[in-house]
Amino acid sequence: MTATTAQLFSDTPLSARARLLESLKGPIGSIGVTLAATIIIGLVWTGPGFLSPSNIQIVGVSVAIPLIVAVMASFALLAGVVDLSIGSMVGFGAVIFNQLVSAGLDPWLVAGITIIVGAVVGLVNALVIVHFGAEPLAVTLGMLTLLRGLCQVIVVNAPPTTLVEPLYDLTQGAVLGFPTLLLIGIGLTFIAAGFVSKTRGGRKVQAVGGDPRAAARAGISVSRVRIAALVASGVGAAIGGILYVGQLGSASNVLGTGLEFQIYAALMIGGYSITRGGVGNPLGGLFGLLVVAGITNILNINFFDPDYLDLIVAAILIAAVLVDRLRGGDSFE
Repeated sequence: MTATTAQLFSDTPLSARARLLESLKGPIGSIGVTLAATIIIGLVWTGPGFLSPSNIQIVGVSVAIPLIVAVMASFALLAGVVDLSIGSMVGFGAVIFNQLVSAGLDPWLVAGITIIVGAVVGLVNALVIVHFGAEPLAVTLGMLTLLRGLCQVIVVNAPPTTLVEPLYDLTQGAVLGFPTLLLIGIGLTFIAAGFVSKTRGGRKVQAVGGDPRAAARAGISVSRVRIAALVASGVGAAIGGILYVGQLGSASNVLGTGLEFQIYAALMIGGYSITRGGVGNPLGGLFGLLVVAGITNILNINFFDPDYLDLIVAAILIAAVLVDRLRGGDSFE
């Protein structure tokens, strides 16, 4: 056998295996393995019904709106800013939309107003953080408290019931057994992933989060990128609030409470970093949310105490952080 022939039969398969192992070592590969393990555990523990159309519908509905919010919030993380106000912004957006539609205003006009409010909240966060140099965690935590307080003030008694039929149909609809909202969220995820990995704009966001000083020296406007990222985060949260009203038909003053921690835990499991910008990919965030949703579903089917979910998610999160540290972490290059 000649050297060339030997290469055909030995080097090429080894190269393919090497590429596969390299991809599995990355954050998306790691969370992909975790998601596959979750599906296998679900099938073994609960039976074939775990992947039945009805159960997929249940899981899909539970994860769809958090996915849409997470995709938009992930831009702020990539830019090196943690927006803790997204959960309260979801609730505030839902309350505004619900109250104004119940007062008789056109739902589509109110939806536009709600999205503008979300953009303004993101802009206020950005101006305080970027132009005044305030600590992002402190600013967005303050905004979280402010918006939650406004929800309590606006919704004094039981919130009115709101049914916007096109919105309800959207949140309850399905295509080939998959929730329409989930498919929209997945589509948005792929668009965001393409933007982050394939466009100059996405590379700028990663550069700003990875090393803002180097990005500034390269001619990138760090302030503009971070302002845009925080505005996108606020808009995504406002859209999430609108969708929750469509799904639930109302908006309580506690809607969205704790959602920011659910979303950021899933994003960190999916390869994002709270402490380092420029790290992560929207596909990893999608996998992370599906892992958390799958574990929740397995526990619900088997009638486990919901408190076990926090323990399991915390263990997975710590393991994800440990794996990230062991491989040296990903940094923007």
